[in-house]
Amino acid sequence: MKVPYLMADEKIVKIEHPEDDWKIWTVINPANWMVPWFIVLMVQMWMIHTYALALPGYGWKDAAAEAYAAKQPVVMVAPAPVAQ
Repeated sequence: MKVPYLMADEKIVKIEHPEDDWKIWTVINPANWMVPWFIVLMVQMWMIHTYALALPGYGWKDAAAEAYAAKQPVVMVAPAPVAQ
């Protein structure tokens, strides 16, 4: 299928799709931008989660403190006497 083009000059080569789709990857190479982009996303995710878990009532420390405070005291029982 020929893609319509708006160029008036007939000397300009018409692009055939999908036969010529590979040419875009010579300009936009994922090896150049994908790894740095994932690093940026990971840093953003780390910053957002660090902030969110530091809010009162939302972190693991608060959940552990509540669980510790709700515990019943441990009752120590003397060992049974040994029969002779």
